Amino acid sequence: MDSAHENPLEAARPAGPCVWAVGGGKGGVGKSVLTANLAIALARRGRRCVVLDADLGGANLHTILGVRKPHRTLSDFVSREVSSLADVLCETPVPNLFLLSGARAFLAMANPKHTQKERLLRHIQMLTADHVFLDLSAGSSFNVLDFFLAARRGIVVVVPEPTSVENAYHFLKAAFFRSLSRATRHPGVRMAVEQVAKERGDLGVHSPRELLARVLELDRVAGAALVDRARAFAPLLIVNQARTPEHRTVGQDMVVACREYLGTELDYIGAVARDEAVHSAVSRRQPVLESTPSCAFAKDVEALAQRLLRIEEPEAARPDEVDRVYRHRRALFSDGSLATHGLLSDEERRAKLAHLDVRHAEHALGPDERPLGASGGRRPPLPPADFEQPGAYLRRCREFLGLELRDLFQRTRLCSLEHIEDERFEELPPEPYLRGHVLEYARALGVREAELLAASFVERYRRAQAA
Repeated sequence: MDSAHENPLEAARPAGPCVWAVGGGKGGVGKSVLTANLAIALARRGRRCVVLDADLGGANLHTILGVRKPHRTLSDFVSREVSSLADVLCETPVPNLFLLSGARAFLAMANPKHTQKERLLRHIQMLTADHVFLDLSAGSSFNVLDFFLAARRGIVVVVPEPTSVENAYHFLKAAFFRSLSRATRHPGVRMAVEQVAKERGDLGVHSPRELLARVLELDRVAGAALVDRARAFAPLLIVNQARTPEHRTVGQDMVVACREYLGTELDYIGAVARDEAVHSAVSRRQPVLESTPSCAFAKDVEALAQRLLRIEEPEAARPDEVDRVYRHRRALFSDGSLATHGLLSDEERRAKLAHLDVRHAEHALGPDERPLGASGGRRPPLPPADFEQPGAYLRRCREFLGLELRDLFQRTRLCSLEHIEDERFEELPPEPYLRGHVLEYARALGVREAELLAASFVERYRRAQAA
């Protein structure tokens, strides 16, 4: 950089920048174009932004942003020719936006060593910026996953095509297990996970969600450590190149599928239209928001940028999607659903449909499936889950929502609700039925950790029976 622009981002921010990592399982889904234009949208709102081309084997952000020949690149930082990432910052044609280019990277940079990666991540947090966007390479190598998990929020980009959806699930599962692996560094947690993995056929463990539940049954402390790690895994999802209204609903369906299968939350923040203006802008080496600010793609990106700002705010309101989730479930797990392509086997799909049919026979799905206590608006957050005393926790949630037992009985038709709350195990049905009763009760209250809470309850039941 010229001496006049050595430190374009001047004052230090103690908290560090908000880091967004943009990834996905498949190449060619438009991650780089989205990354560049999201950063531009925030820069236009007065935020100081940096885009880092972390696709170390095929960097191209400089071309998309119209920066022809970066004077300094990440290679200079990794090789220690410069001591700070601030020395590698490159100005772009967009005010408030700076580039950390991966262009002209040497071959070894595609797979940096652990120490190099840690140093890069540490210096990213030292950048004086409001937002840093990491444009990751395709695939799910450990380096890509580590960059994704190091961000404040990871963003997964998918296009509404079977191969992209399938690869996105592969990426999410790999990132989820990479996140859980940090908890398994503790010997007790690792032993519990390994034992469940060995017996997964007999225990009926077919998904990460079921793995968490079984570990919690086997070892409460180990299970709690995994649950805490799972809660911290909450990527965002963007559907790119949407051509029809149905394409825009794929994201919401994937949210439901991840909740059912992974047992974790995926936050769908919107879709971006397929637009020929994108191809034209890239061909001219210009950002879309600069060359064609009124096109459909640009409008969608502006809306996404506004949602990112709301997510960054600690008290930002998050829409309750429960109603739409239930309305979509039957179609979601039907044969031919794009959103679950490559995620479930035919047997698992049939099991999901059978479960939904049973619940539909008990009480119709739809608006009346809204968690009790919601009065048409956003349901207040429930107290933190207590796996030590699951029965007492369910009573606390019920009272928190201002409900009587008869309200829950009308919803669930379960006569065991009071016995569940009091943990009067001698009055409860046998174990094969008990888990389902507790699960139904917890879901009726809107408990997000319903399955894990049911597993904890069953563990306490077994201990009481053995005493």
